[in-house]
Amino acid sequence: MKRIICVLLVALLCVGLAACSPKQDNTEPASDPASSTASQTDAAQASSVSSSGKRYATVKEYLDTPEVQSQINSTIESNKSDDMEMSIYAEGDDTLVYDYLFTQTYDENGVAELKSGLDKALEEKGSTFTSVAGTLKTYVDVENPKVKVVYRNGDNAIITEKTFE
Repeated sequence: MKRIICVLLVALLCVGLAACSPKQDNTEPASDPASSTASQTDAAQASSVSSSGKRYATVKEYLDTPEVQSQINSTIESNKSDDMEMSIYAEGDDTLVYDYLFTQTYDENGVAELKSGLDKALEEKGSTFTSVAGTLKTYVDVENPKVKVVYRNGDNAIITEKTFE
């Protein structure tokens, strides 16, 4: 029963948050919440740079701009869920992090099921995150910007994480 609940929860999160993402020319559907969030943040980045034209020294400096903070807050608000909390922040000078925290703490079996589904979704959407990392080069003066996606259990333990370059 817990396995079914975990699988349904992952599917619900994927479908629910994918609905919030903007339409793209890509006909491949979004399969995880981070990928739809990445698309929204990528669009926010494009609009903020086109209005300012400025490059930033670090990812953190870029994320701290009022325009990008507004977009981040909007993205977090639109992706609010009773099942998961989201945060977007910089790690070091070169990494943009999408951090998802489940509000429920799952047991060992539930975590194993979630990890399997989330790892598969991250693998399928790797090109989305790689694209966002490449787009960051336009906005920040770092040699190799990265995007990191982290999923955490309700007790804050990491279920899975992956970094894209």
